[in-house]
Amino acid sequence: MAQKIDVALAAQDPYVIPDCGCGEKECLGPEPVPWLSWKHCFKFYEFRLGVIPVDRDVIGKHNLERLIIRIRYEHSFCLLGRKQGPIVHSLTLLPREEVRIFEYDRYRRTTSETARFSTRSSFFSMTQNVQDSYNSTKTDSGAAVTAKSSASKDSGGGIDLGIISFGGGGSSSSSVSTSAYFDVSKVSESFSHVAHSSSLAVETERSIVVSTFEDRESVQSTARTLRNDNDCRAVTYFIRRVFEVYQLSTKIVGIEVQFGNQWIDISATPGDIQEAVKKFLQKIDVGAAHDPKVEIALPTDGLLYEAEQAHCCSCECEREVKNRLELERFQLENLNLRLEADRRQKRLDAGDLESFDNVTPPPPGP
Repeated sequence: MAQKIDVALAAQDPYVIPDCGCGEKECLGPEPVPWLSWKHCFKFYEFRLGVIPVDRDVIGKHNLERLIIRIRYEHSFCLLGRKQGPIVHSLTLLPREEVRIFEYDRYRRTTSETARFSTRSSFFSMTQNVQDSYNSTKTDSGAAVTAKSSASKDSGGGIDLGIISFGGGGSSSSSVSTSAYFDVSKVSESFSHVAHSSSLAVETERSIVVSTFEDRESVQSTARTLRNDNDCRAVTYFIRRVFEVYQLSTKIVGIEVQFGNQWIDISATPGDIQEAVKKFLQKIDVGAAHDPKVEIALPTDGLLYEAEQAHCCSCECEREVKNRLELERFQLENLNLRLEADRRQKRLDAGDLESFDNVTPPPPGP
């Protein structure tokens, strides 16, 4: 006959979360937005304008004074990772030595709170300034050359406000090579020089000084303590800047023609205009890209402290032996603890639940 299970001795039911009365789907919000993979890129855009030679019949047909084109380039900086920068400071601590160092951030000490920007914002601004100066110098130089070459012939071309003319009416030779001016690889190479100069300017602006000397303006510095806990070996600290590394790539994203006071995409212009522009530009077209594998490094506000232990021991032989013997004693003590733990586990497995502490009886009296 089967024994009847005592309900009172049954295990207690697990805790059930009570219903808060919100219903099933009425109070459920939308699904959370998923996290995307990290591929951070920021972009600059550059425009290059030029006057291309076209038959006078085509210009008169569309009521144009001259055929001006504008090519838009997209420079992308995609984050590759981070790397160590140059050494800002290095110092060696002897055994058991302790030293206090100070970090001075020049950017925060020389600018007000309202005038401070992030590293990327400073890079944007610096790149724009360098590029404007570069284009201004290049345009002034090109204008002098073009004016000299077109003085003897009525070509109908020339530079106007930085617009490059490639000869008008076909009566004079081109003063600027099309491949050198509009080619995406040449544009990318030129912009990489600007980006390098801008990154160096940002690094100079945000320089950090690390020193063991405290000046009177220590309120604006960050202090930290370094200590060498080794008994017999010195430790050298190398303090480096941390940089974010971006890779530059360039592509053509648009070709436009000026009609009146507005710019129109080349695909929306009349057929004879499209044919003239494409014939002149040849291989220069939308989608052409150039990836020179150029890396641009931008400084961050962080510093990397690397500790390197000296290879030579500064202790005498007796002290070095003493340290090894002390380490061996610690190893034996740990072995004794493991053996004791194993002995107690065996007693528990055998069902011996007596106390592990063995009370030694007092010695008999006299």
